Amino acid sequence: MDSLTIHEQKLVKPLTYQAYKKLVEQLVEQEKTSGNEQTEEKIGFTKLNLQRMKRVEKQFAILPELKSLLEQNQPNWKWLVLVEAWCGDGAQLLPAMAGIAAEVPGIELTVLLRDENPALMDTCLSNGSRSIPKLICLDAESGERLFTWGSRPKAIQEQVVAFKAANPTAGHEELVQQVQLWYAKDRSNALQQDLWELTKQALAKAELTV
Repeated sequence: MDSLTIHEQKLVKPLTYQAYKKLVEQLVEQEKTSGNEQTEEKIGFTKLNLQRMKRVEKQFAILPELKSLLEQNQPNWKWLVLVEAWCGDGAQLLPAMAGIAAEVPGIELTVLLRDENPALMDTCLSNGSRSIPKLICLDAESGERLFTWGSRPKAIQEQVVAFKAANPTAGHEELVQQVQLWYAKDRSNALQQDLWELTKQALAKAELTV
């Protein structure tokens, strides 16, 4: 598959953010989750993630520097986000991505379930892993891939690496709890800093090719 351009017809079951949130609500009611593995653990995560999504929505505020950069340049972009309902990082990050897109008319956000779109997922692996969420930014006119981001903000990931080094015997559950605490404290700022940097790079590259 061409990793540089993406065509609409290759996207399986694309969703708006609101449609995705409704899907998660339905899954919680049905005591299910999305994806191929219907485990008790992932079903439990899905319930927690719905609460997390609602909390992030209430707290989200776009960084002034990111908003200014996007408003001044008015890019015509499509953001594709690969995620699943059980993904804790996705619950913390997707609502913020949707919040940014809602502030910027030139950005159209589309949510895609990872397991429904394996071919697309495999074009943006993280060290060979299908880690999510993954954001793919496309030029809306040409379909050219401008950048990919994910699956975790740099500042949060640095804390993960430091925690693992300092706590080599810590279990997965303890790490997950720490990550969620860091997200709550960060309030979407680390994600937005990453996107600010990537946006600057993409816009600078576009100017060079004009």
